[in-house]
Amino acid sequence: MDFKDIFSVAGKVVCVTGGGGGIGRGIAGGFVAGGARVYIASRSDLSEVAKEIDAGGPGECIALRADLSKDEDISGLVSQLQEREGKLDVLINNAALGNFQHKFEDFPMDDWDRMNAVNVRAPFALTKECLPLLTLSGESGEHASVINIASVDGIRITSDNDWAYGQGKAGLIHLTRQWAGRLGNKGGRKGGRNITFNVIAPGPFPGMLDRYLATEEGVAAISAMTTIGRVGKPEDMGAACVFLSSRGGSYITGAVLPVDGGLLVGRGANQ
Repeated sequence: MDFKDIFSVAGKVVCVTGGGGGIGRGIAGGFVAGGARVYIASRSDLSEVAKEIDAGGPGECIALRADLSKDEDISGLVSQLQEREGKLDVLINNAALGNFQHKFEDFPMDDWDRMNAVNVRAPFALTKECLPLLTLSGESGEHASVINIASVDGIRITSDNDWAYGQGKAGLIHLTRQWAGRLGNKGGRKGGRNITFNVIAPGPFPGMLDRYLATEEGVAAISAMTTIGRVGKPEDMGAACVFLSSRGGSYITGAVLPVDGGLLVGRGANQ
């Protein structure tokens, strides 16, 4: 086994949605450190973020503007990838809206629709539009990869008023497995494309939990919910995505990988 080669992502073309936040930035940074060319897409201008990530080379980071709740922006993003690269090796559907907390009987349907538009509909639409670019990459020999960033809340039933976020992430998990079974195989059934489809379900990370992590007491409380005893670091997510996209992860598809420090088996399993 060539250890260096089997986990290499050098030269790969990667798109990370929501690449400016903690998790997205960690993912983008991991690929850039591995020598990939990474496009981070967001409705915000991430040019300065891209420069900072780019400095971690030897890869490259480029910021593109796209509001993934708009079909025309999704088409525009894919058109830019087509013009710049002509293929796509890795698509990371990371952009998401956070957990809106309302009592069930008071839950605003506008919040439900807005969250599902970004957390479920956008990954579906973007993956559909990117499929030809991913197929071209898969046909080159090495597998292409789609990684959907879900959440442990898509696996467990929380005790709070999580009525839209968790169900959306659960839907994204189911959708990913459906893609893996129907779209990803290289041979056998008609239409195989040599693309793997997997889910990473993060647990407690900075970003959405910042309001709880603002104090030492909050950090200790969140850390105690895991069996590892700490909050996740951005590079934890980057490492997991790089693995699944490398040749080392090429035999894994339809999988759900919790990157949660053991939250699902620890105190936070039903919290």
